[in-house]
Amino acid sequence: MASESKSRRTVRLKGILPNTESWVRILEDGRIELEYYDRRAGAEDHSGGDVACLYRISASEELRLHELLEKHTNTAITDDRAMLGVVAGTFGDAWAFRNWLKEERVPFEEEFDSWP
Repeated sequence: MASESKSRRTVRLKGILPNTESWVRILEDGRIELEYYDRRAGAEDHSGGDVACLYRISASEELRLHELLEKHTNTAITDDRAMLGVVAGTFGDAWAFRNWLKEERVPFEEEFDSWP
């Protein structure tokens, strides 16, 4: 699944479960996008095919997100590259990052897609 917006920077997360992939990217419009792609048999059984979840954080939340990540990791975040590095080093996949966002009450949009 690809975002409609082009990205300035992208980093792939380690992943937790087999046959899943996660990315975090900074979009051209400044939003932060998380993508979780699941092609496990369970996803196919549940949704009839592969599934992808996208989570987008508004560009207006970027400074707050930097502050929260700095506090969470004790790492200075000075730019997009540093933020993506911290996210990749801290969260195993997009769901782990999404759960942390929920705990910190950082608003985001969700999009779900499945296909055979």
